[in-house]
Amino acid sequence: MSRLRGHLEAGGADVPPVRQGDVRAALLQHLLDELLIGVIVVDAQARLSFVNRQARDLLARHDGLIDAPAGLKAGTAAHTRRLRHAVALMAASGHTDDTPALTRYLGLPRRSRRAAPLLLRLSPLPGPSPEVVLLVTTPEHLRPLPPEALTAAFGLTPREAALAGMLADGHELRDCARLLAMGEGTARNHLKHVFEKTVKHSQATLVAALCRMAAPCR
Repeated sequence: MSRLRGHLEAGGADVPPVRQGDVRAALLQHLLDELLIGVIVVDAQARLSFVNRQARDLLARHDGLIDAPAGLKAGTAAHTRRLRHAVALMAASGHTDDTPALTRYLGLPRRSRRAAPLLLRLSPLPGPSPEVVLLVTTPEHLRPLPPEALTAAFGLTPREAALAGMLADGHELRDCARLLAMGEGTARNHLKHVFEKTVKHSQATLVAALCRMAAPCR
């Protein structure tokens, strides 16, 4: 990660020969920037060492998460203490390549009370210096579930995939039928086929499975 940071911060007129490590760092940066979740790497004091594009945009808005000289801050002093305590615990967990990483979840309120809170997933990174990766989800910035992904994953027909995607995005079955210009009975028949193909037995478990599948990279 330090090599990646050094590459990203490098500048100047004299460009050294491109090394394999530099190419890999640039490719990693590009891939992380394509994610629709924020990726932040911090040290044990919650000071930034890496952010992807989504995280940079989020920090620039000061909406629930702020990059301060003393480390990441939340919207209030109490939530800042919770955040930094969680980071310190993860950094001290002693994760190595041979041991499974611990995971901790943290919700942070936004500036607007109507906005869904930020959901942070914290995990320690293996390495000589303690670092923690924060995966930050901002619910309203996730794109709708692509029907093409559902077709490829489960073999759904285009109409079945459209119905499943709309359900995963929070629409009621009755509204799905209306928006897809089909009768409610037809929609229920499509939903039955979706259950069979996804091996799910209720609308709730179907929606939960689809959201887990697509949330990080919609």
